[in-house]
Amino acid sequence: MESGEMILERSTWKNFTVGRLARSGPPGFSLVELLVVVAIVGILAALTVPAMSSMMQSSDLTRGGQVVADQVNLARQTASAQNTVVELRFIQLPNRAGYSAVQLWRSDSAGGMKPVRGMFTLPQSVTIAANPPLPGVMASLPTGTMPASSTAANASYAAVQIRPSGQVTPVLAMSNLFFSVVPAVFANDSQLPPNYFLVQINPLTGVPLVYRP
Repeated sequence: MESGEMILERSTWKNFTVGRLARSGPPGFSLVELLVVVAIVGILAALTVPAMSSMMQSSDLTRGGQVVADQVNLARQTASAQNTVVELRFIQLPNRAGYSAVQLWRSDSAGGMKPVRGMFTLPQSVTIAANPPLPGVMASLPTGTMPASSTAANASYAAVQIRPSGQVTPVLAMSNLFFSVVPAVFANDSQLPPNYFLVQINPLTGVPLVYRP
């Protein structure tokens, strides 16, 4: 009798221990708790995405404006070092608003023009404004068409030329000789957006000045 009771007690203790171990595992999440977490993540994403988008656009404006300023500097240095006229072309690429690429060209021995180096493209989200009501010089510049052999074949461009002395042609007042780099969505607006990048060129020395609001 005692052995039977002992066997029963051992069996009961074993079942109790197994059940206790089974219940001691990590608790699961209820559907309500999961829905609350998903809702919180959605709210945080809705608050974060606009801020991230604005930061990326601001970064693109800085990069685009710096491309223009760097190419102006390079044009001035190349003209002085090689004692030649260097043409800074602002190119209208297909499916892009405004002028979205820049390339340097120089005069050759045959009296024509040849590229100094490859074409530099502005970030996809920004462009150089072409709309005349926007502040800038684009509407006053001579225009042309890129040769079929170039990277931007048959694309339209506007250009300024920088002489070895640093003088810029066509001759314009410094107050008018600047380029507005703006978000592409504002390319056809009649006034500057809140966020932009201006590159101004000294018409006598070819030195660029930059301005960000």
